[in-house]
Amino acid sequence: MRRRKAALLFFVLVHSFMSAQNMNDAGMWNTFSFFGDIKDLTPWKDPKVFKDWSIHIDPEMRFDENVSRLYGYFADLGTEKKWSKYFLTSLEYRLGAKREESWFNRRTRWSMGAQLSLPFKDFKLSSTTRYQVAKVLTTDLDLKSTWRQKFSLEYAGWKKIRIQISHEFFFLPITLENTNWRSQISLKYKLDKSNALSVGYLVQRDLTNADMDFIILTGYKWEFNKKKEKSTPAVQ
Repeated sequence: MRRRKAALLFFVLVHSFMSAQNMNDAGMWNTFSFFGDIKDLTPWKDPKVFKDWSIHIDPEMRFDENVSRLYGYFADLGTEKKWSKYFLTSLEYRLGAKREESWFNRRTRWSMGAQLSLPFKDFKLSSTTRYQVAKVLTTDLDLKSTWRQKFSLEYAGWKKIRIQISHEFFFLPITLENTNWRSQISLKYKLDKSNALSVGYLVQRDLTNADMDFIILTGYKWEFNKKKEKSTPAVQ
């Protein structure tokens, strides 16, 4: 019953996004995430230095023109360090290409960030600050130099299902002028200990020209989990 209510709530919220006026051609972002704790990926028996330190590789393909044309592909290579229950930091490098007329141009960026989280009961409220640096001038939010501030709320009251909503602001690096915003809702379903699926919907707006984008999100995540060795009882 709870799962049915969660699914109903999710699709109601998605429908409210999709009913927005002045909708451009629909887009789709498909992400594949591979994640693992460094302590599980290293051979050392005493990995205290890598405690709560993870790495990830996230390939992604993006489509536009009503999901009929590939306009960008890239991979994020990053690391996160969780310093406490409430605070973590991250560093990430993106390598990929974006369509420019009839060909694809190479795009790269660096980003660094910090996240402050406040869990309470089945909810988690988070604030994430990120600064990203790129050499090429572009209008693409994810490939230009900008400062990002994101607020999110996650509900995890079910065993395998999580729902998250978020709103993000984008600012110019020096003047701190707000140039864009992005709102997102997503549902994540954990298949088992290592595999998870997600689906969502994203709306973003360019405040300089009032253009809006409406994007369907899909994702798959695989998490490396080191098998625990069974202890052998001592011989009496």
